Amino acid sequence: MLTQALDTALTLFGSLRSKVDEVISIDVAKEVKSMWTPYRGGRNPYMKRLSIAAIDSGYNYKEFRGYALYIQNTIWILIDTKGGEQCNGVVDVDVISTSNIEYELSLLSLVREVDIMTKLVNVADFVLVDGSAIAMFSKIRKALLEGDHELLESKGVKLSDVLKNFLITLSLYPRKFVFLSKNSTAKDVLGFVKGDIYYFERYTEGLPGYSKPLNLAESKHLGIALAAKMYAHAMKNVTGIKTSIYMSYVRFEPYARVYRVELVGELGEPVEPRIRYLIDMLSTATVSGYPYPLLRADQVARVSNSDVERIAAVIGVLEDPYGREPV
Repeated sequence: MLTQALDTALTLFGSLRSKVDEVISIDVAKEVKSMWTPYRGGRNPYMKRLSIAAIDSGYNYKEFRGYALYIQNTIWILIDTKGGEQCNGVVDVDVISTSNIEYELSLLSLVREVDIMTKLVNVADFVLVDGSAIAMFSKIRKALLEGDHELLESKGVKLSDVLKNFLITLSLYPRKFVFLSKNSTAKDVLGFVKGDIYYFERYTEGLPGYSKPLNLAESKHLGIALAAKMYAHAMKNVTGIKTSIYMSYVRFEPYARVYRVELVGELGEPVEPRIRYLIDMLSTATVSGYPYPLLRADQVARVSNSDVERIAAVIGVLEDPYGREPV
């Protein structure tokens, strides 16, 4: 199969390279640049320092015949007003038999992230969440409609409560939460062949700044626009508050990567000042253009294959005696 794949790649070389080295017109490049607002963040020394928390999850597993051993953790990092760092979270090790363990573990991670969100509102001034708010809402809603999630049921999780807590928390503390995606492929703003991030990284000359905030209900991606409208409808039904999810692409430092940022705001609320405030707040808390709290949360939450192997060795299932094929 590898030989056939190489032959196919060589046959389609020109087509594949044209997609990788996509060249857009000068007018389109100027349009992308015109959507970018240069802005270099800076902290006001007379303003009170804020505490910043970050949430991230990780999981890994090893499959045996008929079951799987997994490790799942959800971590939060808190940088307090004096610059001190705290770390805490939830770690779960268990054995389960399911036909879709990858999906089940991703749902469990999401459930625990929502739970930690509800707890951090009383601890931190700002909470950074790794990922997308609209994706979290859509995934919980889809899972709720599907039903029959063996792992969640074994943990006593009710997805209806998770969705309700997610919406209520965001309605009560919309200015505390910032959702940041590292590798988004969304096409909300430009709608071109590649994701928006590709064009903003390539045609904004490495300038720190942001794109004009967009209400996701107006996204060029019809699926995202529909999801945003469903979110607004669900929020209105649960809390009685009219809010939407706004998105902007942000570069925190010169020549650094561009990230997708999502905020919750009331309809018609000016979101651009909040984007500027976010950049100011994180101006002294980034490493190579990425928020340090999220970087640490990602490092701590990551679960390697060797971690799973160690746990398997501890409980004596490193080599499954029933894993042999008949001879």
